[in-house]
Amino acid sequence: MRRDFKHLLPLISILMLFPTLSYGQSWSGVLATSRAIDWGSAGLPATFPDGETTTNPWTPPTRTQCGSTLSPLGSGQNDGPKIATAISSCPAGHYVLLGSGTFTINSRLALDGAINVSLRGSGAQSTKLNIGSSGAITLGDASSGGNCSLTSGSNYSQGSTSLTCSGSTPPVGSPVQLQQCDTGMSGSGCATGTEADNGSVWICGQQTLCSNQSANGGHEFEYQTVLVTAVSGNCSSSCTVSITPGLYMRNWAYARTPTMTWNSTAYTAIGVGLEDLTIDFTSGTSNNNGTFSINQAYAVWIKGVRFIGPNASACCGLSLSAFGNSLFMNNYTFATNPRTASGEGLPIQPSTYSTSLFLNNFVQGGGISSMEEQGFNSGNVYAFNYFRDNNTSQVYAGDAEHSASPNFELREGDVYSESEDDGTWGTHNFDTWFRDRITCNDPPYIGEAGPRGILMDNYARFGNAIGNVLNETDKCTGYKGTSVGDEFEFGGSDSLAEITSMLWGNYDTINAAVQWNSSEVPSNLPSPNTPYSNSVPSSHNLPASFFMNSMTAHPSGGTGLSYWEVCTTWTSFPTSCSATQTPPMPPIGPDVTGGPHASGYGYDIPAEIAYKNLPVDASYQNSYTITGSNWSGGTETLTVSGLPSSNKYTMGGFQTSGMNSACLPSSGVSYTGRSDGEILMTGSSTTTISYALASNPNTSCTGTMRWPDVRQFDESVYESDSGGSNPPNPPTGLSAVVQ
Repeated sequence: MRRDFKHLLPLISILMLFPTLSYGQSWSGVLATSRAIDWGSAGLPATFPDGETTTNPWTPPTRTQCGSTLSPLGSGQNDGPKIATAISSCPAGHYVLLGSGTFTINSRLALDGAINVSLRGSGAQSTKLNIGSSGAITLGDASSGGNCSLTSGSNYSQGSTSLTCSGSTPPVGSPVQLQQCDTGMSGSGCATGTEADNGSVWICGQQTLCSNQSANGGHEFEYQTVLVTAVSGNCSSSCTVSITPGLYMRNWAYARTPTMTWNSTAYTAIGVGLEDLTIDFTSGTSNNNGTFSINQAYAVWIKGVRFIGPNASACCGLSLSAFGNSLFMNNYTFATNPRTASGEGLPIQPSTYSTSLFLNNFVQGGGISSMEEQGFNSGNVYAFNYFRDNNTSQVYAGDAEHSASPNFELREGDVYSESEDDGTWGTHNFDTWFRDRITCNDPPYIGEAGPRGILMDNYARFGNAIGNVLNETDKCTGYKGTSVGDEFEFGGSDSLAEITSMLWGNYDTINAAVQWNSSEVPSNLPSPNTPYSNSVPSSHNLPASFFMNSMTAHPSGGTGLSYWEVCTTWTSFPTSCSATQTPPMPPIGPDVTGGPHASGYGYDIPAEIAYKNLPVDASYQNSYTITGSNWSGGTETLTVSGLPSSNKYTMGGFQTSGMNSACLPSSGVSYTGRSDGEILMTGSSTTTISYALASNPNTSCTGTMRWPDVRQFDESVYESDSGGSNPPNPPTGLSAVVQ
């Protein structure tokens, strides 16, 4: 299925530069222009390199089925080659449709050279890809394509879309990575100079100097993935390369030896979609089975996919790297292997990516139930995502910028236990939290160590926390400081982390009030940071969104968003929806009232509503015998035979059968109110599980425990919230290549 990219280009290439749209940025008047970017361009581009168009960054282009619907071979036969052949025969702008049933993937299903073709299932409950011990799915694969050195004649100003370079000629219509040496370094291999803290925007990675841990060396951690829209001149001497989007950071400089590199076009995934199916990693003999990766891609999307038990033995489940303007939306990840209850790695680990949108996903389980960004990334948006049930003794269900040089990252409307710009392996600059709900615990699991709200660790500078709601469970014990347990925790050995940060309009439980403190706005930073000062906003008014630039408040729905109304009841799942729930827009913030969380300042987001109402998939449950029970102080503790010892903590929801009704909670943190009787644990060991029970049942609570509660899932549970009078504007300042 390998293709020469040139064979996909029509004979005539026409460069079309659309004029910059005049829409203003929604954050204008709150954030200084030096501390924010146009986050409205994150996600799929308005026009793909082949000319396909999108209505907004989270809606893939309309495509037509090619060929007949595929059926599985059955009997465990490898369906990978058949699917690969169908994709390679599919013209651009089309999709291959998989019918109902279980398809076995026991070889590498490579979508690397599949340009502008989608693989679509018939629904996550109908189509399953069973990834065997030799199976893998890849969207793109690293293979060196070339590089050129940026010259002194380039325009390195923020927003620049025109660069000059000398070397090989970058391919028009393909992504390239811009990179430059860390602060103070230059030359071949970035080996010349000395890394030192400049007291301002500092790029440094994996050095003891700028990290909490010593790791591998390196002096080149600033990246941005962009699309080449045109090349003029002879690159062997000097040529002009047009890119989109423009440069995000102000610190690009010829003195830091900037370069442009790119992958082989034959191994680059462009415009590839994966939709509406389940990817099941549980059938291997160990947790080493199967992989899923994105590596070297542009304008790709993963949408409506349920991931069950991603491989996490070494590190990470879903490995995503080196991509731009892509979309990860409406997905569900159950991050441990429900068959064996094993796997303590990270569910999702992206790195080296830019201008992408992670929207309306929920993640359940995993050693660290999080999306851990490994640095080298810029300009991405993480919006309305929900994380829960991390299998560790620490509060760690959320996201973490873990490595060097994430810049201008936006978290908006997410529900996390905590969120980090941590100092483990490098520096961070200009990251923003807006209207997130951060609980300081992984509800309802109580007694966890290390609660915190937002961490801006050492060398996490110029961070912005605006309009968030923190600590609704009252597990954090301090408002602001340098210790674990603070709602806002700052690095203790870098005073600039706090001095350069902006806190504005956040509600927190310690103060039990919204904080509009001008002293927490860095309005008069001294040199060299004066350009990054932020005036105290003139009012307490906040926009509904920082990435949907024209979205206004819709307290009763009517947003026009395709994923905002959530089905909660079905006649037969996933069809025949009989009841829905629509959160207000915005669902979180200081101007929100009447919500069920944090004194009314927070509502459930769509992914959270889906989690609470989706039916349990009994096919992934194990049965355990409850041999005894004990009630004390509002907690029922069950002794359970056969609980997995390979996992540190058993967490999440469970169901029972044969248990006395007095043993079932009817209120409190463990009560879900679901018709299937699901109960939420508040604690566990290798032999017991605990849950909140208000009254002593005065009886032995024996019977059968069924766990884990993996959700059935279908993207159709997210419905269009029709009637929006102010839908978000298209992204601004885009250029497109039609070929």
